[in-house]
Amino acid sequence: MVANTNFRTNMKTRRLKTLITFVIVFLIGCGFFVKAGENIRDVAISNAILNFSNSCKLFKNDLVFSVSFEDTVFLLALNLETAHRYREKFYEDLVLVSISAHRICVECEEDGLKFNDRFLYTAETTIGSKGKLPSRHIEKGGKLFYWWDDDYPLTEEMLAILWKYDLLFDDTERLVVIPQFSIDDRLKGAHYYFCKNDLSKFKRVITNIAHGYYKPPKLKCK
Repeated sequence: MVANTNFRTNMKTRRLKTLITFVIVFLIGCGFFVKAGENIRDVAISNAILNFSNSCKLFKNDLVFSVSFEDTVFLLALNLETAHRYREKFYEDLVLVSISAHRICVECEEDGLKFNDRFLYTAETTIGSKGKLPSRHIEKGGKLFYWWDDDYPLTEEMLAILWKYDLLFDDTERLVVIPQFSIDDRLKGAHYYFCKNDLSKFKRVITNIAHGYYKPPKLKCK
């Protein structure tokens, strides 16, 4: 009788451990999101990249992705008298992470315009400089996600990453006045809307429409 009771108890314990292990593996595989940490921008960006690389079809299409963070989400409206747009509505409980492909114009390279769609490497883009080049990055699955952070200095590692993915043009002789970047209005990106007070709550929108020109998805934020 005692042996049977111990056997049943052990079986229940094993099943419980198996269930817990399964849940943990499932959550990791789906890109489980943690709540906001000390730096909401870094956590939101990391979570968006995790989800994008795990479950977004756009991840397969390109090698390099540009990431941006907005702590102010708004909806634009058109002033018919002045023909100018203004921020009509603010969503104070939301933050936004945008992920879009960074593509190099092949036709431009064939025309000798190798500085197109690349950042300029100059005498000012030194190690430790701020705001001259993208200074933050994450590599995922052999692909690059980069973003600008004016508070974070350019490191030797980041500079090497930019060269590695062919994102720099050597302009130490100052031959290029303004770098040119191609714009393709048909190219879709991913917009991640997070609850500002709980980054485990989010919705993803795949669109080629810029932020502010459409209503953000509804999220039940506290």
